[in-house]
Amino acid sequence: MINISSLATFLSINAEDIKEITPIKSNGDDYIYIVLKRKEALCPDCLSRKTELKEYKNRQIKHALFLGNSTTFILKYRRFRCLECGKTFSEPNYFAPKKSRVSYETIRVVLDNCKSYSATWKQIGNIAHISDTATVDIFDRYVNPARGTLPRILCMDECYNKHQFSKPYSCILFDFVTPSIIDIFEDRSKYNLAKYFGRISENERNNVEYIVMDMWEPYLDIAQRYFPHATVAIDSFHVLKDIGFALDKVRRRIMNRYKTYEIQYKLLKKFNFTLFKEYSPWDDKFKVKTLGNKWFNCYQIREMILKIDPELKLAYEFYSLYKYQNKVTSYENAPKIIDSFINNSEIIKIDEFVSVVSMLQNWREWIINSFICVDGRRLSNGPIEGFNSNFKKLMHVANGLFTFARFRNRLMYCYNKMECLVPVKSKIVKPGRKKRGKYNKKPLNPDQK
Repeated sequence: MINISSLATFLSINAEDIKEITPIKSNGDDYIYIVLKRKEALCPDCLSRKTELKEYKNRQIKHALFLGNSTTFILKYRRFRCLECGKTFSEPNYFAPKKSRVSYETIRVVLDNCKSYSATWKQIGNIAHISDTATVDIFDRYVNPARGTLPRILCMDECYNKHQFSKPYSCILFDFVTPSIIDIFEDRSKYNLAKYFGRISENERNNVEYIVMDMWEPYLDIAQRYFPHATVAIDSFHVLKDIGFALDKVRRRIMNRYKTYEIQYKLLKKFNFTLFKEYSPWDDKFKVKTLGNKWFNCYQIREMILKIDPELKLAYEFYSLYKYQNKVTSYENAPKIIDSFINNSEIIKIDEFVSVVSMLQNWREWIINSFICVDGRRLSNGPIEGFNSNFKKLMHVANGLFTFARFRNRLMYCYNKMECLVPVKSKIVKPGRKKRGKYNKKPLNPDQK
């Protein structure tokens, strides 16, 4: 026998509101027949209390985690007729929303599990004992976050979405201080960026004091046009990444001079990672089969690699020096340091670094701005770069995220850890399907017409 008080506590309702509870077992499924006590009915249209009972109806409601099984409540509810305006309406209940076949608890379970980047719709549905289609419908019904207010420090970056949607790169707006996602939109083209920021009021845009971005010219053009009072800074990670790419090109060019069986080729091929990390002469040693099964550490191997060619050593020293100065240089000393790299007469002799010096010249002003510290923190796109891994996790389980709007909502919901228990006004519009072509049925035999 089910205890009414325990069930009421589980369903977050008052036990005094329940009139009758009857458990039913049918085909291995659990059903619980519930009748609520009658209360004074109020017409939702004219607010009249003059009503009469019209009829009783049964309503099935799926519940998520009752006794660990899929449980269905059969709610016997009353329909009333208003004697003033003639409208008919149902009595209110605390089990499920209007015209919904799942309970509030099921909705809560679905929304809580949707906050995991790696959870698929099917996995979430299995936890809540509903189908993956019903899971998607619940998510669309309750999650559609609005754009956040533009912050004092705005980060702009893009994520590659593997051509799952109409555009390969999605633009992300991020709050550097909070940190939280302000908005995500599908395309990073200059036209769409201008269209997006053009809809935001000038007063809100004027509140932005700093903008951090990568070296994408449309971002800079948009920032100068719509945020004329903001200081633009280039994320130092992207600058260092371009220098690292140039160093790797030098390594590959020198490596291809040697035969695959030569020691130089094997060192440059298998131990290229030693050029991009910090090592100490006192690091632990390990046996290297390529070098006669002798013991070496990564520091020693890197020194051997740098002796292969003077160009590679020069490129490495440029990269490592910039990496060090990027950590320790202050904003006041940044112009002098950046100019010293631009005016390096030796590095310009390496073809792969011509574009690096050109990059430092063209973006000099905004690279220097990246050394600005605000409230003890240096300006960077670090929060977004860390978010990219979560972006990729969601892409791996992206079945059911064929519309970008749903993908955007799931990303913002997961990262911002939002509470969305109130239905949204507008649901996701599903993309139209391609119309089926004309079907010409072939005759069964040549004599048929």
